[in-house]
Amino acid sequence: MERIAPGSPLEELLGRLLRAAGPAEQSAMVPGPRMSPSEARALLELLAARGIAQGELASLLGLEKSTISRLAAGLERKGWVRRGRDAANQRYVRLYLTPEGRAVASRLWGGWHDRQARILGALSEEERAGLAIGLGGLIRALAAEGLLEDLPGDTEHIA
Repeated sequence: MERIAPGSPLEELLGRLLRAAGPAEQSAMVPGPRMSPSEARALLELLAARGIAQGELASLLGLEKSTISRLAAGLERKGWVRRGRDAANQRYVRLYLTPEGRAVASRLWGGWHDRQARILGALSEEERAGLAIGLGGLIRALAAEGLLEDLPGDTEHIA
């Protein structure tokens, strides 16, 4: 395995990227109510799942179940989420977006998607191709280290 030299341009770029992708206010991308990064991520997961068990959401966000419970309560107070029992197993509480929550999450998703398109649009075709190859390799390396779980899609053919 080839090691990256400390202070190398690649190490510096990766560090800058990770700092930039840190706990930024995702909700700043779209007008409307302010929310924490955890709230924004929860809304996006709920939009994709169309209802999810609190334990599943905790796992997806890498948060403790007690933290998710408080997060869900806050989203419920804002009128964005409602809790309901799982139809298949009444022991589980599932979270569902309300119509208002769906609208907020949809705006958030649209803002995130537009931002990514602008960022990638600023790259040349050659840069985008190189980035896709490099990120595919990085994802595989992180997964091999056990740092990524349940990767969606096929990362073997990212290009």
